[in-house]
Formats: sequence, C-alpha cells, structure tokens
Amino acid sequence: MGVADRLADVAVARQIDLLRFDASVRARVIALLGDLEREIVRRLSEGGELTTFARERLNQQLADIRGVVDGYYSRISAASAAELQGLAQGEAEWLLQATNRAVGVEIAAAMPAAAQLARLADDTMVQGAVMRDWWARQSQDTAFRFATEIRMGVGTGETNSKIVARVRRALDVSRQHAEALTRTAVQQVASAARQDTLQANADIVAGQQQVSTLDSRTTDICMAYSGGVWDLEGKPIRGTKLPFNGGPPRHWNCRSTLIPVLKSFRELGADFDDMPARSRASMDGQVAGDLSFADWLKSKPPGFADDMLGKGRADLWRAGTITLQQLLDQSGRPLSLEQLRARYA
Repeated sequence: MGVADRLADVAVARQIDLLRFDASVRARVIALLGDLEREIVRRLSEGGELTTFARERLNQQLADIRGVVDGYYSRISAASAAELQGLAQGEAEWLLQATNRAVGVEIAAAMPAAAQLARLADDTMVQGAVMRDWWARQSQDTAFRFATEIRMGVGTGETNSKIVARVRRALDVSRQHAEALTRTAVQQVASAARQDTLQANADIVAGQQQVSTLDSRTTDICMAYSGGVWDLEGKPIRGTKLPFNGGPPRHWNCRSTLIPVLKSFRELGADFDDMPARSRASMDGQVAGDLSFADWLKSKPPGFADDMLGKGRADLWRAGTITLQQLLDQSGRPLSLEQLRARYA
C-alpha cells in the first residue's frame, strides 16, 4: 500500500473532522449574531414608533445601532481568531502523526514554531484579505443593510414590527456571509498550517499534492486541480501544468486539501522500493489511488458530466477536444464555453 495513498485516505477523513470543527465555530459565530439581533430588536422597540422620529433623532438611533454592530463583530473576530489559533496547532500535530503512521516509522518530527502557528489565525489570507479585515467589512455591510432597511421602513410609514422584520431579513444575509467566511477560513488556516509543517520537514518532503473530494458538488476549479503536484516553493512538478496559486481552499466553501509527497525510500537512504498503490475514499466508496477525476467522471451515467460541466463543455470533454485541466486558463481561472470553443475547437 503506497504511502501517498494512505495519506490521501486519512486526509479525506480529516476533512470530515474539519467540517465538524467548522460547524462548532460557525455555531459560536451564529450565536453572537443571534445576540446582536435581539439587541437591535430591543433598541428598535424602545422609544415609540420610528416613523415619528425627527431626522436628527433617527440618525442618532442609526449611529447607536452601528456602534452595537461593531461591538458584536469585534467579539466575533476575537472568538474566531482564538478557535483558529488552536486549529493551526492541532493541524500541524495531526499532519506529523498521519505521516508517521502512513510510513510506519517516525520519519516526520519537525514542528513549526508555536508563535508561527499562532500568527496564522491573524495573518493568513482568506480570499485576498486577513480575517480581521473580513469581519470588519462584514460589520460595515451589516450596519449598512440595517440602516437601509430602517430608512426604507420609516420612509414608507411602516410600523416598528414591520421594520424589525426587515432588519431580521437583512441579518439572514449576514449569517450566510459569516458562515461562508468561517468555512473558508477553517480550510485556509488548516492548509497554511500543513504547508508550514511541510516546510519544516523539507528534508523528507518532495512536494505537495491536492486531493479533491470526488462527488457532484466538486467545482470546475477543483476538478482541474485534483491530483496536481507542486514542490514546496509552489512550482508545478510531475506533469502538473496549473499554477499553485496558494493551494486550497481555491474558492469559497472549498473542500480540497493538500497531502505531502514524500521522497522515495531510496532517496531517504532505505534499500527497498516504494509500496504499491492502494485505494482512496470517494463518493462511490473505494476507487483506485491513481484514478483521475476524469476517469471517475467517465464511470458515471451519461447525464452526470452534463450536470457538472454544462452540456457544451461536457460535449467538448467527451469528444476529447479538451481535458478537465483545460477548463482553466494558465492562471487557474475558469474559462467560459465561448473561450473554450475559441481556444480549442
């Protein structure tokens, strides 16, 4: 059984653990947003009908609400940072243990510095910004939505109860955004902790490989990147063409992950060959460890690829005009059907 395939197996299982962790963090964030909703509703219910407020008094009420929103989002930011710091430490420890179990000997031992792991919660970029900036942006957006709904309700002469309903609908959007941010941040910090751990063990690690979940929810991006291999500097190796671009998560709610590509036993000084391939987890149970996403897709019923890729792109793929990797351009961005036809027809 190959070490890489053992690691792919446990990495898929680890994603389930990360989803459970993510659910606990999201529950804490949503609870704080629930407290925020109750606080805003209480403030809107005090002091009479808002439609009787003069402009100055209404502006003061909105300023007070903005301060409340900022306060709650500051608490959310601090709470999520504390959770993510613990995640970074745990993920580094898990990767070492998983690698050693897959090999069967204590081969990986170097941990990144504790301070380095602790900083990941604050410094890791999530879709182009650090977490504290994302929470600050979400705070501004939530306060703006609240103010907009309140002003619209007051302007049309609605009762406080109808204005409260507007505010609650606005907060539903904020909850969705907070959940998406939390999911992606958990994956991003876990990935950063893994990459730091791989760097710390560069004497035994040749590179890193993306493992993408094989099911109908896998995105075009992760289909194309599935199985890709890069060295520790992010340079494509072993036939991979697509750029590393920081690795997973590659989009909001991404479920792909990275596993180490270890040096061969002979490269490490052992006088025997690597072990043969085995299977890894997918939606179908067990599939061959070297099965590509394209091979997996070919095994599905005829309409499955149409649903995943869209009929036009699926036709190009079935005809052999494009590969799944060619769904993306050289920078790793998805191409439209028109662009694919222009480039490959």
